[in-house]
Amino acid sequence: MMKRYSISTAVKTAFSVGALSLALAGCGGSDGKDGEDGKPGEIAIDINSATAVQTQIEKASFDETSKTLTFEFSLTNPNGVAVTGLETLTDPLRIAFGRMGTRSEAFTPFSLEDGTEVTARGDGDEEIWLSYRNASKNGVPMTGSNNWRPTRDCQEGVTCLAYLGQGRYQVTAPEIIDTNGLDYDYDANRINGIYLITYGVGQNKLKNVEAYYWDPLTEQSVASPKKVLEMETCTNCHVGQDHIRHGNYGNTADGCGFCHTDYTQYSGSGVDGEGNTVEFNFDGSIKGLVHAVHTGITEGDRRELAKFNTVIANASKNPAFAYKFDGAALDSEGQPKAELNFPASTANCQSCHISYTTTEETLPEGLTPHAMAWFADKDAVACQTCHGDYHYGNRTELVGEETQLVGCVACHSSHDGNTRGGAFRHFAAHEQDSREAASQAGTLIDASYSQINWDEASNTLSFTMHLTKGEEIVTADYTTGMRLYVNAVDATKPDAFLAGRTSGSVIANIDGSYGVTVNAANPGYGLPSLADAIKAGANIAITPSFNTCFANKSSTLTALDSEGNCSGALSTNAAKTAFLTLSGEQAPERASAVDYENCASCHNNDMVARKGDTHYRNADVHTCAQCHEAGDYNSLIVRVHGTFGKAHGREDVQSLVSSANCSACHSDMNFGLENARSTPMRWNKGDASFSSPQAGVCASCHVSSSYEIGGGKEAAKSHIESMGGVVAGSYEEAMLNSESCLTCHSAEKVAELHKQD
Repeated sequence: MMKRYSISTAVKTAFSVGALSLALAGCGGSDGKDGEDGKPGEIAIDINSATAVQTQIEKASFDETSKTLTFEFSLTNPNGVAVTGLETLTDPLRIAFGRMGTRSEAFTPFSLEDGTEVTARGDGDEEIWLSYRNASKNGVPMTGSNNWRPTRDCQEGVTCLAYLGQGRYQVTAPEIIDTNGLDYDYDANRINGIYLITYGVGQNKLKNVEAYYWDPLTEQSVASPKKVLEMETCTNCHVGQDHIRHGNYGNTADGCGFCHTDYTQYSGSGVDGEGNTVEFNFDGSIKGLVHAVHTGITEGDRRELAKFNTVIANASKNPAFAYKFDGAALDSEGQPKAELNFPASTANCQSCHISYTTTEETLPEGLTPHAMAWFADKDAVACQTCHGDYHYGNRTELVGEETQLVGCVACHSSHDGNTRGGAFRHFAAHEQDSREAASQAGTLIDASYSQINWDEASNTLSFTMHLTKGEEIVTADYTTGMRLYVNAVDATKPDAFLAGRTSGSVIANIDGSYGVTVNAANPGYGLPSLADAIKAGANIAITPSFNTCFANKSSTLTALDSEGNCSGALSTNAAKTAFLTLSGEQAPERASAVDYENCASCHNNDMVARKGDTHYRNADVHTCAQCHEAGDYNSLIVRVHGTFGKAHGREDVQSLVSSANCSACHSDMNFGLENARSTPMRWNKGDASFSSPQAGVCASCHVSSSYEIGGGKEAAKSHIESMGGVVAGSYEEAMLNSESCLTCHSAEKVAELHKQD
């Protein structure tokens, strides 16, 4: 296909002048001096032809006299080619504008239900981001940000978006500051910032966001002044700009903070137990929304928890939860349209925040000292974003002539010598003088193995398991629900489990260890037996799972009672898989195309949190595969992480991450068929069918009921089989395949077709 090139007017003129000069020269030479060369034409593409855009703000300033913000930016495609025509569009840009300030500047006096007039906050000196563009929403004043738009808010006679040439634009925003009654204004002594939103521009509805900060005294750009999280903390789950609440606004922590400021309040409505509509306000800050949403289990299951019903869901204390409203889109009856299922849990602060042992000198690159504020227990209302005002959340203290809101941290502080610290209560073994989350303490337990014995005559594998928490032995007095799985891994090419999932029986030894016996003779799920694999020279993989009893609000072990019940808190163990030779030495780990860090970035507390089963807390990818690969691979890939069924196949979870994005789970080098395993994959445990390795990778998504491209799943299945692949055959058929999918579908081609580039 021939490419068409557009020659600008300047270039055409230069060409015409050159042609005329040649004509004159042919007529007898020049009778005067040649003119200077014309300026080269602009190399650019029109906004309606662009398939992607990016901005770069080059400089910004604010004129206090005219109260006008001015800044310049470039607009290019990803290859750096200038993009023109932005100024001709109807609504191309939205601009947030703000600065650093303090809580006191955004505080508005209010009255409590008992008539107490609150005139200040105890944490008033804490630095927060202030928006210059506040608004009212549903009658709730001074909430969030009201983005400025050049076409909507430009004053008559002013050119608010001008094209400067070479892909550069200038924005002029008179009277942009409107704090909506809050008692603060522009401050040249504070870091100021712009959030520039390219809002669905051109025929291809292109999006782009950019945060830019500068020091008004020098007019030099600076780094984000309040960066508290690594951006990967959010984007590891919210993969892609479209997979967040409103994708046009981006998915960066900077962008969220421009609108969801710390003082933001939202109005909401819900349905009470009697069917009445109830109006209420709730925390609309980015911190409040993130804490409230990421509770770790589905909304329906969360409401069945005893503590939720008796404490968190108290209608008079925490209406946002009590009236079935926690940020989900509501239907016409005030109910969430779908259950929420966020595997990241705010029950462990370190799921998102940096370790409290970090100092300002050792902060990760780019983070600010604000990143350490989470464990300082200074924020008067942070606890209420999850817990509501069920326990003195609105506590006040008289300081001088002011009645200050001090909230939960009046008592819950890890730095005042008591044991009621707030932040540290959310994780175990923090070594601070405060209580800690017993529910998290199971992750502190390690398992090791010794005295491995293989009796080939009886096909019996036996070994001793030792559980320890530091130097403390974790005996059967503290554990319950013990389960243990053993499998085999090829010693030279450990890229898959070789046998059916095999369970071991466990007994308690007098010395506090555990004796394990495994009958390895029985094959399972259509796979070879563990005994056959061991006899062929395979290594073994051991995965334990159990609950441990801890004293409430501590990581101190406490014994089960005579009936095997825990008087404190049961915590699921780490369930890590160990790879060993029969002589007890460390063996190579099973290779996996999946980078488990990608899984753990979302599943950072409970791998699965569902009714009555916390599953494997902080498991590794090998632990998942003990059941889902060796027992039912199809359920892991197709029904869980594929295009239909549950988990990532569910519509509500696909709003976070799409299985069409290979890099959400795989590294850049591990989503090609080059990494397909060497043994067959389970396709359907119901009929004991298997797929050949390369076919299984492709078929896991493409041979599914929701695949509708090019004739759907039947066409995809036929194509795979025509290339020698086996989609659903016997183990022997899948093992003896001669598939050639890799001939065409290289890693580069897979990336291209799945829009990785």
